[in-house]
Amino acid sequence: MIKFLMFLVLLVGSSLFVTDAFSLEVEFQKESDWFIESMGWLTPEKSSLQEQFQIIIDETNHKNRISISLLSTNSNEIKFPDNIEALSSDPKILSFSITNKFACAPTVTDRACIIIEVEREGLGDTISEIRKNTREITDKIVADGVILFAPEFYAVTVETKTSFDGSKKMIIAQAVYTINKQPTAKLFAALAPMLISGDIRDAGGFFNNAETLSGHHFSEFDVSLIPLKNNVLRTFHISLTCSDQLPELPICSPERNIDEQIARGDINPLDFIQVEDINRSKIFADKFLPLSSVIQVLIFSDRDLQVKSVNSNVIETLQDLGDIQESGWFFVSKSGKQIDARYIFGSESSVSTNDLAFSIGDYSGDDIEIKEGGGCLIATAAFGSELAPQIQFLREIRDNTVLQTESGYAFMTGFNQFYYSFSPTVADYERENPTFKEAVKLTLTPLLTSLTLLQYADIDSESEMLGYGIGIILLNIGMYFVAPAVLIMKVRKRI
Repeated sequence: MIKFLMFLVLLVGSSLFVTDAFSLEVEFQKESDWFIESMGWLTPEKSSLQEQFQIIIDETNHKNRISISLLSTNSNEIKFPDNIEALSSDPKILSFSITNKFACAPTVTDRACIIIEVEREGLGDTISEIRKNTREITDKIVADGVILFAPEFYAVTVETKTSFDGSKKMIIAQAVYTINKQPTAKLFAALAPMLISGDIRDAGGFFNNAETLSGHHFSEFDVSLIPLKNNVLRTFHISLTCSDQLPELPICSPERNIDEQIARGDINPLDFIQVEDINRSKIFADKFLPLSSVIQVLIFSDRDLQVKSVNSNVIETLQDLGDIQESGWFFVSKSGKQIDARYIFGSESSVSTNDLAFSIGDYSGDDIEIKEGGGCLIATAAFGSELAPQIQFLREIRDNTVLQTESGYAFMTGFNQFYYSFSPTVADYERENPTFKEAVKLTLTPLLTSLTLLQYADIDSESEMLGYGIGIILLNIGMYFVAPAVLIMKVRKRI
């Protein structure tokens, strides 16, 4: 049986997002070698490193959390100082972490923290005994300082926590020490070279995105060492909690339209970090490691939701080797009050903002089939983002007007077959050539202008859709072909 352990550690610690850690063991059915070869399947290799990009959307409270992480069980990839690494052999220590999370020590919000979690059993029967015995253990750990920091004792508390594998609740003792608080960018610059191997730093991938996110003034830093049964998990996290509506939180995007996008049901993880595509680490180049880079979107809502469509492949199950040969979305939960979507790269080295887009809506009572659709590739590349007003306008015309009629749906089906035969190439060239990009943007202006007519049209029947549609097509033929031809003929006559 081929087994792969994919750790999805959610070390988030605001009042909204409770610290959680869980793992998903993906177990593939064993196929005979001849069958694998005949199908042309690749057999996954093993890697101790995983990079994660996670978006948590709390629709109810209008909060979102962006988190980019590196996780490894190999001390050659992420390595703490020897005295911290030695904690892995102490059965009493459950975890060790350094964080500058806001209010990690509630009464001294201008300080960062070192947090050490200790096994509750054997610490005594009373709160005072537990605190005394816990501190005796943890004081020895920090006595000579921790990396660059001189910890000061803050408190010992007794907490309830879910075990790492998610199988049970347990009671732990948590010792908190405060340290000088530094901005995340400074911590990243100082500790990333110290803790993360040069090969990983030079390989780019999600590490580069984490470095960019660390530059946000309100981003948070967290590194952890977590002893497990047979190995040690080391994690390196950069995160940001944001909202376009709550004044006490930083905005999620300069355009302040992330919440508006979510309200429409349009979800695109890359819009949260304002990039057009995301690359995997070059550490994984020339290897088949489909589970070593994961993008996860978690959506929490008071209403019953449902995934309506995606712009790329959908992976229905994770049971056979064939399920992970291609990139795509795997939905742990695609309906209800929680949506859990995970994008797996397969053998691909990057993914674009268009391919990651998917839509959600109110649950209809039936489990709607997830349809693979497309986006406005050329226009998105021209205007720079799926959140651009021009792109949102095109989507609204397509989804709310054209696709509401059978004739419009038939037209879009035929048009998409033609459009997607060349649009990816054009979009790639736009990204490589700024001059061509500006030319395309200028060329699209008449089309966008003509489509505004549909906003003022009451289309209640198939005949009206046909009439307005043919009219718009003829108008664009006139603007793009007839008018230039007439102008050229007049110029030639004068010459």
